[in-house]
Amino acid sequence: MPSYQPTKQMKNRLNLPVSIAVLAAAGVLIANLYHVSVTEHDRFTAMANDSQFGSTTVEANRGSIYDTNGKILAQSATVYNVILNPSALTGVDESKMNADEKERQIKTVAKILSEELGADYAKLVNVFSDEKTKNKQWYKVASKIEKDIVTRIYTRIDEEGLAGNLVSTEDDTKRYYPQGDMAAAVIGFTNYEGDGIYGVEAYYNDYLAGVDGKIISATDGLGNEMPYKNDKIYAAKDGSSLYLTIDSTLQYYCERELANCVEQNNVDNRACAIIMNAKTGDILAMATSPGYDLNDRNSIYSKKDQLTLEKYKEENPDDEDGYNEKYAELREKQWKNKAITELYEPGSVFKVVTGSSALEEKVIDLNSTFTCNHSIQVADRTINCWTAGAHGTQDFTTAMTNSCNPAFIQIGQRLGIEKFCSYFRAYGFTEPTGIDLPGEASGLYVAEESMGIVELASCSFGQSNTVTPIQMITAYAAVINGGYLLQPHVVSKIVDNNGNVIQTVEKTVRRQVISEETSAEMRQVLESVVNNKGGSNAYIKGYRIGGKSGTSQKLQKNNQLGVENLYVASYVGFAPADDPEIIMLVMVDEPQGRDHNGSQVYYGSMVAAPVVSAVFKDALPYLGYYPEYTDEELAALDVTVPSVEGQTVEAAEQTLTNLELQYYVVGEGDKVVAQVPSRSSSVPRNGKVVLYTEENYETQYATVPNVIGHTPSEVNQLLTSANINFKAGDGATAHSGAIAYSQNYLPGAEVPVGTVVEVTFRVKDEG
Repeated sequence: MPSYQPTKQMKNRLNLPVSIAVLAAAGVLIANLYHVSVTEHDRFTAMANDSQFGSTTVEANRGSIYDTNGKILAQSATVYNVILNPSALTGVDESKMNADEKERQIKTVAKILSEELGADYAKLVNVFSDEKTKNKQWYKVASKIEKDIVTRIYTRIDEEGLAGNLVSTEDDTKRYYPQGDMAAAVIGFTNYEGDGIYGVEAYYNDYLAGVDGKIISATDGLGNEMPYKNDKIYAAKDGSSLYLTIDSTLQYYCERELANCVEQNNVDNRACAIIMNAKTGDILAMATSPGYDLNDRNSIYSKKDQLTLEKYKEENPDDEDGYNEKYAELREKQWKNKAITELYEPGSVFKVVTGSSALEEKVIDLNSTFTCNHSIQVADRTINCWTAGAHGTQDFTTAMTNSCNPAFIQIGQRLGIEKFCSYFRAYGFTEPTGIDLPGEASGLYVAEESMGIVELASCSFGQSNTVTPIQMITAYAAVINGGYLLQPHVVSKIVDNNGNVIQTVEKTVRRQVISEETSAEMRQVLESVVNNKGGSNAYIKGYRIGGKSGTSQKLQKNNQLGVENLYVASYVGFAPADDPEIIMLVMVDEPQGRDHNGSQVYYGSMVAAPVVSAVFKDALPYLGYYPEYTDEELAALDVTVPSVEGQTVEAAEQTLTNLELQYYVVGEGDKVVAQVPSRSSSVPRNGKVVLYTEENYETQYATVPNVIGHTPSEVNQLLTSANINFKAGDGATAHSGAIAYSQNYLPGAEVPVGTVVEVTFRVKDEG
């Protein structure tokens, strides 16, 4: 057979394509190597690190929150997640633990955990038989459990002789609020992940949260940690702490009196109050009532809202989704800070803005006069005064005291649309205040280009425009602090975890709206409002108080519901009137209370002013302001009853006479063995002290009469006739229209003769 050996020429022809193919393959390989090692270096390195390195998060500790005096309001503490290890029993060989013992341990641990944690017993037992869970080493039973409960669980497990690795724990943190419901709307709270979602917890979350750390270490293919010289530890940076401007003592006074107001006046839509330093913008107290407990924030605390839910459930027993939706709506409302998130028509409180603007523009002065014939015609509208009568001719101070609507319409007309709107903007009503809290709302107002003479008229006495309480108190503070519009704030400083102050919140003046001179005139006028006509419901003996009430009808909501009885009552007061330090606003939304005649009580002077008075009575001495009485007030001051027990009757009578007190002797003895009222009690001058002179005396009793609705002179006659001492509380006791509103002993109560019954008077007046 012929031989077919390749020739040299044939080999040369073959080498060329082979060489080309080899070179091409080499080029592709080199290109891929370049792509992997250079172009995609970072990506593949990261992928390798992900598979070769494991990281553990080191959680930062959240900063605490303190009041202005260092009282703890919010803090984080270590709690534990409870973990069940089903494989500790299911994976044990029968030779080491028989079936009966396994069953005992399963039922026992399920019983312990269900009793201590409230977990479902049957579900826990099922964990050990379910194919998805029985071989697991990690099954979370409960989260954020307190240390004492965990200790109790471990003790019981040990006593029952259960497997040592059957239950374990892992560290976690939980936010605590030691003061419960105090300043809840200001503080806010955190979500399950630990981030703030309301209040300063949300606004300052980045400062409070800190920065989590990490530990990065090498791991094998099974995820086990291996020694590695390049392990990296990124330490956690703990969160900073906040010191608020809130004073817990003032906050307590504020919340106490606001809660009393809500209950006494049957308030439908919550109430709020703000106490601010008029010179700095520091918020000293801020409350919404009803409030809620920060440690149990998902419960509904308003009694009215609870009844709403109960009624819905009764009427819609099968509508679980609707019930849950209603519950969520009421819970969200409960969490909102009414003082900054809700709008209202301020009513007559706003007259301080109209009045100060007109004084500043010199279109009026304190001697300007205004006429009120009960109503005033503006274009095609007849606008009435709040009172049924006519105020006649009055100067500016009297018009403010009378809270006369026609007078302030005339003042607004003299000011004019352009200047009215200019001051409305200057006082901050067209923009948020910038307070350091989340969710601040912006007011709704009549724009200058849309304002006619009718709109100007209604706006001049506080209708048509809506504002937030924080806007109103900030503007009012500018009226009386020299004219300076301040930015309110609730945080005074931020301190890192080493105690270093990293930020201080300073006083911020946004602008000067009116002059010092105009502001001084307004202080004088507003002090007269409190003192004129025998004193208002905000009057406190020995203190110089200024203030103004407001009442506005909720026309839109009334029309929607077909009712006429929905109002907002408010009051703003300040002290000392000549050099104000604190200013307080109270806003009561939809009061539904009734007086002794069954008439609805809704005027700001009746509903909101007494809250300011009651708070100031405690707050001013706390802040270092003590009463300085006028000669007239000194003459009317109560007398402190001395102790005359053990004295002869003659000596006791002389002691009491010297103090302008009367006495009533019971018995034939020579010495006083008991007295009513007891020593240190406060009684009016000419009050009566009962002196018992026999050891086996029988206390004489009197029946407390019902004095509600009577004038001060009538109350005095009723009580003294019953041999009971009458003491008038602060308020409008000398006002010609004052009537008794409450008494500290119920009518019909049997009390010892000589007991002091304190009666509070109020005047039904919008001034």
